[in-house]
Amino acid sequence: MDEAKNPLATALGVYAPTHFLIAAIDDPATATGALAALQTAGFADAAVALCPGPQFLENYRDFVARRGLRERVEGLFPSEEQDAVKDYLAEAERGASFVSVHATERAERDRARDILATHGGHRMRYYGDHTITDLD
Repeated sequence: MDEAKNPLATALGVYAPTHFLIAAIDDPATATGALAALQTAGFADAAVALCPGPQFLENYRDFVARRGLRERVEGLFPSEEQDAVKDYLAEAERGASFVSVHATERAERDRARDILATHGGHRMRYYGDHTITDLD
């Protein structure tokens, strides 16, 4: 899966996944079902993605290993994104997978949130232009 499509490809550490909703889902099979439900509901294949927990952890380790001085210094300061990454790391360590949905309109975001919630989606966040909104 290419990094331009999947904001979790870089474990939320390299760039902000603007206009993406991210949800953790405990069971990998249920996460796959959520992805299929989103596609059935009309979300384009290019707008939705699945990142298994082990892949998320591998991506995060790679990101940390490649950080430059600026990124390491920035990591010393608390931020909403750091809090989200910590939550998602804990979820991935427990075996959760992540579903991402690119949604530029509020109605799309709300529809995706509702679909993900019916599939056990939690730790749902929407990454807007300048804010991260908790959707749980």
